[in-house]
Amino acid sequence: MVELRNPLNLVLVGLLLATTVAGFVLIPAGLDLPIRWGLDGHVTATMRRTWALLQMPIATALIYGIVYLVTTRGTAQTRPSTAVVLQWAMPILTALFGLVQLLIVLTGLGIAVPFFQPS
Repeated sequence: MVELRNPLNLVLVGLLLATTVAGFVLIPAGLDLPIRWGLDGHVTATMRRTWALLQMPIATALIYGIVYLVTTRGTAQTRPSTAVVLQWAMPILTALFGLVQLLIVLTGLGIAVPFFQPS
């Protein structure tokens, strides 16, 4: 079974939540934040601050919920093979979502991030 509460996952979720809280505290309400970048690094989509900052924590919670359901409701034959893949996939996905959240917050604060350009 996949241990969702292993130390690495907990640290990564904590960093994601800390980044989200920092975004809410430091970025003024009503500001449009980037949520998607093109291959050239330019912003291709924006969203209001509240929704932009909530999308990564919500996506992370949904992924963790799906993994929990798959690992607890799956058949006994599929659980071991699924567990091996998910044991690696969960920290990678959480780190990726955290990195995207960090890019959103840094861009919202006006901090220049190499390769990622404002619209």
